Amino acid sequence: MRKIKLTAAALLALALSIGMAACSSGSSDDSDKKSGDASSMPEKKLEESQQDIVTRLAGEMEDKELANNEIVWFSFYDINPTASADKDIGVDLALFQTKYNGKIIYRQTTWETKFDDLANAILSGDSPDFIGADDMDVFPKGAIKSMIEPMDDYVDFDSELWSPMKSANDQFMYKGGHYVAVSRVDPSYIWIYNKNVMEENGFEDPAELYYNGEWNWDKLSEMCIEFTDEEADKWAMDGWYYENALTESSGKPLVGMEDGKIVNNINTPELAKAQNMMYDLQKNNVVYPKHLHEWKVRGDVFGTGIASGETLFYPIGLWAIEDAPSTTAPYGDLSAGEVMFVPVPCAKDSDNMYVPSRVHGFCIAKGAKNPEGVAAWLDCTRYAEIDEAAHQITLDQYKNDYGWTDEMLEMRDEIYARAAEHPVFEFAQGVSSDLSNLTDSIIKNSMNPAESYTWTSTVAENEKALDYLIKEAQEKTEE
Repeated sequence: MRKIKLTAAALLALALSIGMAACSSGSSDDSDKKSGDASSMPEKKLEESQQDIVTRLAGEMEDKELANNEIVWFSFYDINPTASADKDIGVDLALFQTKYNGKIIYRQTTWETKFDDLANAILSGDSPDFIGADDMDVFPKGAIKSMIEPMDDYVDFDSELWSPMKSANDQFMYKGGHYVAVSRVDPSYIWIYNKNVMEENGFEDPAELYYNGEWNWDKLSEMCIEFTDEEADKWAMDGWYYENALTESSGKPLVGMEDGKIVNNINTPELAKAQNMMYDLQKNNVVYPKHLHEWKVRGDVFGTGIASGETLFYPIGLWAIEDAPSTTAPYGDLSAGEVMFVPVPCAKDSDNMYVPSRVHGFCIAKGAKNPEGVAAWLDCTRYAEIDEAAHQITLDQYKNDYGWTDEMLEMRDEIYARAAEHPVFEFAQGVSSDLSNLTDSIIKNSMNPAESYTWTSTVAENEKALDYLIKEAQEKTEE
């Protein structure tokens, strides 16, 4: 049993270890420029009318004198639009370029080795300037391990620009300092489906169910059980996120933070209710059997099976379809109105619409050579959010370049609004690798496609270990 569960958790476990593996990120400015070279693919520019908006906004922004307009971005993905020829430039990057003639140098790492590589870069005196916080796996351990720096000397979190995000930013404080600059709160997961497949199977459109107040765990379970057909290789759900999404839709994370304290919620009735529902659902074997396919999703590509009608739902982040058509094709033709999504369903009798959430934000790396440049970039990310015309550019890109329909844009606004009202943040990945390994196994136990386990047995087996790891981590924050 233990071997099976750890295999499923291994993908996340690798990403969260902090050791002494060899650094693959390079050790000189030349290596940065090489890894960040976008010359292999021409950068897609904004339309003239869109650039006019950015130019206007750049003129209204506060001026910051920068000794260096280049900042080094360390990640497994590039902020620059170099992933594909049909990938749009972000408004925040266009603003950074226009205001400061700014340039983001991409220093590449991998998901599996990012913390190892960052630790070695810091130890060698070759720190990048900034890293992302979107995966909720940096804080508080990045602060405890001195891998990121407090940002208060560079970002005025009480300013008019940043104060609207105060409640979110204050959740990422350590010993009086802010270690993450949160530009906005994002929903962590959405429930993607293909409208043609829904119609072909005689199901009600989940978006209509949502707006009618009928999209809930009961309706999800009913549809999943009816759709699944093992002999036809048809499975209701695929991916790596449905367990976390359904757990957090209870309104409680397994590991939360309250008043600077790490909190263990394993014994809350909300989690028990969610996990019992998940166990009952998986007794019908509704999820794609990754254990029979080397623990890979169908086709080893996210979204595979949705357009073809072999998979009913794909729980994943909005990022999966906020991308170029060449990337979103497995879900169907967005421009033809085939693809739609809804929020993660909650319990039928839930007191609120709880939205599993994360932050869109950044951290300054320990030993960063250009923190002032990062601060200028961060301001650009906020202005891109709060200026209505600038924000509309992003929505227009989704519609005109990526094929989004008005229905999709409306639902996106709806989910963001609900996330702002009742976000649920899971902090386990940001505390320690040991804790995240354990919580990943706990959360996925009830819907393990190889063999599922009751929540009662899972709690009995893991409660003491979870308490110990949380106590250990909390003591480190108080040293």
